[in-house]
Amino acid sequence: MDEPKRAVRLQIWTDTLVVCYLLITAVVVFIERSTLDNWPTYLLAHLAAAFLVFSLRFAPWESQSWFRFLRSWYPVPLILIFYKEVEVFAAAFGNWSLTEVIQHWETLLFNGYPHIYLSEKLPWVFFSEYLHFCYFFHNVQILLIGGLFWVWNRLAFYELIFLITTTLCCSYLLYMFFPVDSPFYLAPDLAEPLTGNFFYELVHFVADRGGARGGAFPSSHVSVSVTVWLVVWFRARRWAYLLTPITVGLIFATVYGRFHYVLDSIVGFALALSIAGTYFFFFHKRR
Repeated sequence: MDEPKRAVRLQIWTDTLVVCYLLITAVVVFIERSTLDNWPTYLLAHLAAAFLVFSLRFAPWESQSWFRFLRSWYPVPLILIFYKEVEVFAAAFGNWSLTEVIQHWETLLFNGYPHIYLSEKLPWVFFSEYLHFCYFFHNVQILLIGGLFWVWNRLAFYELIFLITTTLCCSYLLYMFFPVDSPFYLAPDLAEPLTGNFFYELVHFVADRGGARGGAFPSSHVSVSVTVWLVVWFRARRWAYLLTPITVGLIFATVYGRFHYVLDSIVGFALALSIAGTYFFFFHKRR
């Protein structure tokens, strides 16, 4: 199959996935309406969004460059909206008991909480700042790598969007039903002199405003970053060598910075590997 046809197919797959997610959450909202304030608004918004996304493939503006751009990039802002919405759903009808399960296994497997003792054993400002820079990179990597692929490798762009959307939709469904309260909300801040530095403050500024309580297991920071790295590895390998130290740093930062439990990051890594790995197993040699 030639690349234009594969790109169209990936777009349809992404649209279908988004529509399914919107319909599933609409059904959940209706079932759990007694626990959710303003449930009619959420229900109507999800149904309208599902209809709009489904209608995209039939729109008459396909030849227009502005429409192709919006048609291709719309999942990026949409998954951010989904992420914040998860916090509302988790608070309304989520079962938070998984938090205690994660905490129990964390102490059992790692002789305590690594998110506490890592920074105590490695209290280096430069090291902490590098890890927080890597963690912050998560906020721009989809736009940066996606933008580069949009210019130089359009098929890889559609693969990236499809795989990230798949990974995050799977995570969001777990977040809303079985939310986990992360160390970011439960653990004390890092000790001085690790606090008050540029990237530490920047990351916390973003997390305080953009985080979603309950969206910890699996770590979406890890799953998205590993997904991005895998797409880059298979489609632009030279970039992957530049991206590797940032991706590794981000994975370590999730625990060192007290944003996630180790198990959050392990499962996030496994989720990305299973979804992206399955895709490339079947399609890498067909390029």
